[in-house]
Amino acid sequence: MEDKNVYSNYRWLVLLAGSVAILSLYINMIVFAPVLGDIASNLQIDVGSATNLMMGFVLAVACVLTFGGVVCDKCGITAALVLGLLCTSVPAVLMPIIGSNYGTVFLCRLVQGASVGFVFATIGPIMALWFPPKEQGLAAGILFGSLSLGSTVGVVCSPALLTLLGSWQKMVAFMSIPGWIAIVLALVFTRRQPSPAVLKSLGDVMASGVQVSFIKALALPKTWLITLVIVCNAWGLYVLYNLVPPYLASPASMGVGLPPVTAGNISLALTAVGIFAPFVGGLFFDKIARGNPKPAVLFGFLISGGFAYLILLEPVFSQMGYLVLCLMIAGWGIPFMNASLSAFISMNYPPSILGRMVGFCYGVGTFGGALGLYLGGKAIATTGSFYWALAMITIVSVFGMAIILLIREKKTSVSDERCAAEAS
Repeated sequence: MEDKNVYSNYRWLVLLAGSVAILSLYINMIVFAPVLGDIASNLQIDVGSATNLMMGFVLAVACVLTFGGVVCDKCGITAALVLGLLCTSVPAVLMPIIGSNYGTVFLCRLVQGASVGFVFATIGPIMALWFPPKEQGLAAGILFGSLSLGSTVGVVCSPALLTLLGSWQKMVAFMSIPGWIAIVLALVFTRRQPSPAVLKSLGDVMASGVQVSFIKALALPKTWLITLVIVCNAWGLYVLYNLVPPYLASPASMGVGLPPVTAGNISLALTAVGIFAPFVGGLFFDKIARGNPKPAVLFGFLISGGFAYLILLEPVFSQMGYLVLCLMIAGWGIPFMNASLSAFISMNYPPSILGRMVGFCYGVGTFGGALGLYLGGKAIATTGSFYWALAMITIVSVFGMAIILLIREKKTSVSDERCAAEAS
C-alpha cells in the first residue's frame, strides 16, 4: 500500500506557490480586455489593431512554451517560476513610463506572454514529483482554477481601477502586485527537493522500461493528437477570455453595447465559473473517468462551443438573464477539460521529460489561441463585428471533439507502473 508519508503535506505549499504564479500571469493577461476601447483611444489605434495586444501575448506563450520546459527540466521548478514571473511583472510595473507608444506596448505584451511559457512547464513536474497519481487530477484542477481566478480578478478590477487611477498604464502597474508576491512564494516554498522515496519510485519506473527520450515521445501519435486537442482548447479559452469582454462593451453595431464596467461585471459569469470547473474536472478525471480524458473533453467542447454561439444571438444577449446563463455554461466547458488534458500528459510521460512535454504540447497548442485571436481581430476589422471572431469557437470545438476520439486507451501508463513501484 502507498505510504502516506512519501508525499508530505509540504506538497500543498508547492501547489500554493504554483497556483499564485499562474493567477498573477492571467491577471496580467486579461487586464487589457475589459478596457480595450480606452487603450485603443489612448494609443490612437482601432479596436481591431488593439486586439493584437492580446494576440501578441498568446503568440509569445506559444513560442516560449515549446522550449520553456527545458528551463524547468534542467534548472528546476524554482528557476522556471521566478524567470516567468519576472517576465510578466517587470513590463507591467514599467507601463506608466513606457506605455504611451503602441509598438512599445506590443513588445511588452510579447515579454509578458513569454512568462506563461516558463511557468506552465512546471505544472507537470509539480504533479509528478509532489502528488500521488490519485491526486494529480485534483492538483491540476487547482492549478488551472488559478488561471480562471486570475482572469476573473483582472476582469473585475481592471475597469474599476481605470476609473480610480485615471490611467490604464497605472492600472496595469498596480495589477502587477500579485506577481511580486508570487516570486516570494516561489523562492520560499519551491526550493525543497521532493521525497527521496518518490524519486526512487520514479527511478524504478524508468529503469523498468517506461523511460523514453523527448525525441521519441514527439514521434508518438498520442503526442500529436493531444496537442491538436489543446490547439482547439486554447483557441476557445483565449478567444472567450479576451474577446467576450470587449464584445459586451462594444457599441451595438459591433457588439452588445453595455457600459465597460457593466460588461466587466457580466464577464464574471464567463470567468468565475472557470475557478471551480477545473477543480470539479480534476475530481471527475480521478474518480469517475479514471484517467480517461475523453469524457471531460467531449463534454467541455460540446457546451463551450454550443453556448459561445448562443451569446451572439439577439434573443439571448438582449435578455440579461439568458446572456448570463449562456456565459456561465460557455465558460465552464474549456476549463473543465483542462485538468484531464494536463493530468493525461503527466501520467503518460516520464518525469525526466515532463517539463518539455508539457511545454511542447501546450506550446504548440497555444498557437491555436494566437491564431484564434489573430483571425478574430482580422474578422472584427473587416466586418466591423465580433460575430465571426466568436462563431469560430463553435467550429473549432467540433474539430476538438473529433480529434479526442482518435486517442486510443492503453492498459498501462507511467502512473500505473509508478503505483506498482511505490507499493513494492
